[in-house]
Order: sequence, then structure tokens, then C-alpha cells
Amino acid sequence: MIVDQIKNSPFVTEDFLKLAVQLENLSEEAKHKDFYSIQQGTIINKGSRDFIDYRPSIKLDVEIIETLQCTKVSLDSLHFFQIQEIVESFSTHSLNISKGDQVVNLVLPESYEDYLAELPRKKRHELKRKTSRFQNLYPNAELKESKSSEIFDIFVELHKTSDGAKGSFMNDKVIDFFSKLLALDGWKIYYLEVDTTIVACCFVFEDKKGCYLYNSSKNNKFNEVNPGIVIIDKIIQKLITDRYEFFDFLKGTERYKFDLGGTSTQLYDIEITI
Repeated sequence: MIVDQIKNSPFVTEDFLKLAVQLENLSEEAKHKDFYSIQQGTIINKGSRDFIDYRPSIKLDVEIIETLQCTKVSLDSLHFFQIQEIVESFSTHSLNISKGDQVVNLVLPESYEDYLAELPRKKRHELKRKTSRFQNLYPNAELKESKSSEIFDIFVELHKTSDGAKGSFMNDKVIDFFSKLLALDGWKIYYLEVDTTIVACCFVFEDKKGCYLYNSSKNNKFNEVNPGIVIIDKIIQKLITDRYEFFDFLKGTERYKFDLGGTSTQLYDIEITI
């Protein structure tokens, strides 16, 4: 399933890559093709790995590379099937393959009861404890979704209150990028509302088969009741009810992803010298 999720993900589309490339700090001499860039004689992925969780498969061979007057290929965030395709085309050349990021994915069962049953006992207990406590304190809490600028602004402001590097992530350039993403088909914000207060947001891409969790933010005043866990649990419940197949946590191996039943897949980086 993960192979199809990569091939059908928003990150391999031209619309996404056109926006993502604007965040790169490449030299003015860099040239951009549909799915890759060329800088100083090296073919590289289009867009920073910090913003792109999956990569499109790039069809390259020695003749194409030499025509482009390149001597090196440096690609990141590739699944094993993509690495295999490249190795078959460059088996006689110098290849350096290394482990890169990991992605975490959840295959959705037929019912929420099955989902809970598949969790290890301790994790199931913890999830029930957290969601029950939240529900008891805030019985009127609602999961909603939006593409509005008003909800987007709240998502950004909550994001800026995050601890550490995440709190400084949303600079003007990144905010503009997310705003333009939200205008594209499939992108939206799930938010958890208590009365008139938004306690958590998830910035996602959703297609007919599943949901990709691209970013999130939460109201720190509600930290004691785990709003970040609660909103994802509610999204998972909705997706299962609507017969979706997967919930993709994307890059990063944060503990909460595994606590909610996710499993990891290794991605790879590769360098080819021509």
C-alpha cells in the first residue's frame, strides 16, 4: 500500500513542487525541470526534504545526464522500490546509498473497534484514558474541517506557540507556502473546537483513499488533556467510518505516531557519480 501512497501523494505533483521550490536557497544559476533541479553540475530533488515527505520517481539514464552536462546525481527521501529502479539504470556506476528519513503509516481497519483491538494493550489503555478524560471534561467538543483563511490564521498562531524549533518554523515565507497549499484541491485543516475555542489543528491532504498529516498545532492552554492526541483519534474515527484505507503520519518518528498504531518505513538517499 505504501508504494501507492507515494505514487498518489500530493508531493509528487507539479502544483506542489512549483510551490515547494520557492522555499529553496539555491543559486540563481540553478535550473528547474518538472521533477528535479540542476545546480553546479548535479541533479538534485526539486524542493527541500524538510517540506517534501515523498519524492516522484525520476526517469534518468546516463545519456540524459550527459546531455544535461551533469556529472553527479544526488537524491533523497526515496522508497526502496525507487532505489531499485535507479540501481537497474546505473548498475555500472559509482553508487552511494544511505538511510535517510523514516515515514510512519497507519493502515485503517474496517471498524474503530478493530483499530483499538489491534493496538497493544498498554497503548490501547492509554488512548482510552486520554480520550475519555477529554470527552468527560468537554462533552460538546467537535471535530470540524475548513479551508477558510480565518481557521488558517488560527492554525498559524497556535503553531507559533510551539516549543523549540517548531515555534520558529512559521516565518512569512513558510506561511505564504502553506496558504497557497490550502488553496489547492485536497488540502484542508481539521480542527477540534471546544465551545468557541480551537484547541488543536491538523493541516492535511486528503484523497479518496486516505489522509496525509502534513503539520499540526495545538492550544497550549489545553496541554493537560492531550488535544493533539484527541484530534488525531477523532480524525482516525472519521476516516474509518468513511471507509478510508490509511492515515499517513509522514516523516518523523515521534512517539505519539507509534502510540496510535503507526508503523515505520525506511526512506533512502542516493548519490551517483557519472
